[in-house]
Amino acid sequence: THTTHTTQHNTTRRLGPLRPPIARQVGSDRSMSCCPCFPGGGADHGVGYSNTRDTAVGDQNIPRARRCNFGIFFPADVNIRPVHMFFDREKAASKVLDGAVAHAGLVLERGRLVGSPERLNLFTLDGDVLRLDLELEAHLGSTLHPSSVLLLEKGNRISEERIAAVKVAAADVSGGGCVLM
Repeated sequence: THTTHTTQHNTTRRLGPLRPPIARQVGSDRSMSCCPCFPGGGADHGVGYSNTRDTAVGDQNIPRARRCNFGIFFPADVNIRPVHMFFDREKAASKVLDGAVAHAGLVLERGRLVGSPERLNLFTLDGDVLRLDLELEAHLGSTLHPSSVLLLEKGNRISEERIAAVKVAAADVSGGGCVLM
């Protein structure tokens, strides 16, 4: 069947066939709920970055030429999604720890998360503790590279299982794919 529409000048126009509304299946929204790396996706919202490299968070006063981006993974027991952040390459690496902790809304007391007996450290994907007293520039090219992934964890060691899980998540998500863990 076709429908007609009468305009204010009393002319009739044919609009075309009536089409029934398309029925949507429950859960068929476009949020990509099967993929945790997309907004609104996945049952485990702790997997996948909360932002993209292009929307990395950081101090907007840092000149672009001095910005260095990192993917930051938070301690496993904190349940905060990883985030892309940028920092000033001419500042101490301790600023990465301070900035990531502040972004997550965590509180440090003498280098420890409040309520934890262990120090919070930054680790590379090789499992090495990042020296916080050196400028980021000193780490670049050897320990770190722009867009490196850093892990915040309690203690002086990080488990191989945690490193492996973060490597998989970081590689799959940054490569545009999805990771299911």
